[in-house]
Amino acid sequence: MPHLKRLATPPHLKIKVKEHVFTVAPSPGPHPKDECIPLLLILRDYLGYAERSEEAKKIIKMGKIYVDGRIVRDYKYPVGLMDVVSIPETGENYRILPIYRRGLSLVKISQEESGIKLGKVIRKMHIHMGGLQITLHDGRNITFKEVTEDVRRINTKDTLKISIPSQTILDHIELNEGFHGLIVKGPKQGLYGVISEIKRDIPYPSKPTVKLSETQIGEVSTILDYLMVIGRDKPEITLPRSS
Repeated sequence: MPHLKRLATPPHLKIKVKEHVFTVAPSPGPHPKDECIPLLLILRDYLGYAERSEEAKKIIKMGKIYVDGRIVRDYKYPVGLMDVVSIPETGENYRILPIYRRGLSLVKISQEESGIKLGKVIRKMHIHMGGLQITLHDGRNITFKEVTEDVRRINTKDTLKISIPSQTILDHIELNEGFHGLIVKGPKQGLYGVISEIKRDIPYPSKPTVKLSETQIGEVSTILDYLMVIGRDKPEITLPRSS
């Protein structure tokens, strides 16, 4: 997919739709094409470090931009939910987070926080030789050769706090009432608050739901699949300010 018409781009992209016909299309990668921001657009349209595509491509190919602690030279690389974009030369670090009514955007974070990432567990499966593999929302696979009791307690829809780029597990945050959650999909994307109620026993074809209190607009409900737990007593990451 070498080209993408601007009129067909996801609404969260901060580009001028009618200025040109085409824009950069994301490469196949860890995030779906409608749930990411191509790295070139981040450098040019979001951060303003380049006026033209050629300038942004040159900066990226020189290895000056890091994603999740690793150099990325693909200007089409799809940067998505919870990814950390770092520019060592300027000391800037940003996390990709949903902002209510605006979609995915960049939230500035500290140097210390740039070394951690939250990943929602979307799959848990046994693998060859009795090991266990956990898959996170960004396509990251974490394999456990020894399945301990702590590993068995990790369930889908839980969140793992990991260090980047080493992928060392720092914490396991279970999906529980009273914990902090962030809505990452749907019309209420970007709202965050305290999980006040989880309803799992919902007759088919309805889906399990969750209720959040203390959000930017008060109490809200959404589908459980749209939620990501982000902390116990407080969020583990910097969140966008309420607008």
